[in-house]
Amino acid sequence: MVYRLLTIVFLLFSVGLKAQTDTIAISGLYYHTNVYVYNPSVADSFSIQQLIVNKDTIKEYLNTNGIEIDLSTYNLKEEGRVNIQLVYQGKYPPVIVNPEALMPPVKFRISKPRFNKSNQLQWQVHGVPGDYPLTLEQYKWNSWRIVAEVDPVDTVANNIYKVAIHPHSGKNIYRVKSYNIKGEEVMSRDVIFSAPAYKQVYIENKKIIDEITLSSKTDYEIYDMKSNLLKRGYDRYIKVDNLPKGKYLLFFDNQIQEFKKK
Repeated sequence: MVYRLLTIVFLLFSVGLKAQTDTIAISGLYYHTNVYVYNPSVADSFSIQQLIVNKDTIKEYLNTNGIEIDLSTYNLKEEGRVNIQLVYQGKYPPVIVNPEALMPPVKFRISKPRFNKSNQLQWQVHGVPGDYPLTLEQYKWNSWRIVAEVDPVDTVANNIYKVAIHPHSGKNIYRVKSYNIKGEEVMSRDVIFSAPAYKQVYIENKKIIDEITLSSKTDYEIYDMKSNLLKRGYDRYIKVDNLPKGKYLLFFDNQIQEFKKK
């Protein structure tokens, strides 16, 4: 009888431990940035039992290790007060990944890119970016062209971003563009440089039937006379055997030339 009583007491005590909860709270202001939380796994469940944002309590959709608290769904005004509480199993505290989301953001800016010896452009960002890619653009063929897009989350040591590029002969102009958390455009200063190792490219074959042969590899685009893009790439040899006979425009290196397909 005593053994059974001890067993019952032990079981009740175990249930009490299992049900024991604690709370983590964070407060601040709304700056159009979501809050991310790491939710530890606990046996066949998860640590967080309730999520409370201001006066709204959430108990569903918590069965995951990564929780994104989308503050835009709470009809908050900019710099409106935000209070978040995480009720969790006491031994397994969750982690608020970006508590700075509720603090006044540092003004987002992009440093002027620079060209390094590895044929890369590199730059840094400062402050809090929005949920937009960093777009590297090059001015060529009389307009700004997108060269690459980088996710601002993919940072490396010292927040330095690097992108391999194909400079053309003569003067090269690049810039980096993105948006802050308010959706306002943010632009770096232009970087202008010449790449002496890149000689001017020219078309080697005078008669074009199946292929265009250039003097060296370069970026290229082919358009019909109605400005429809037909081909693009980076190469020295450009196949045109599938194009109908006629006139076309070849954008290559830092030039635009008309050619006739025989």
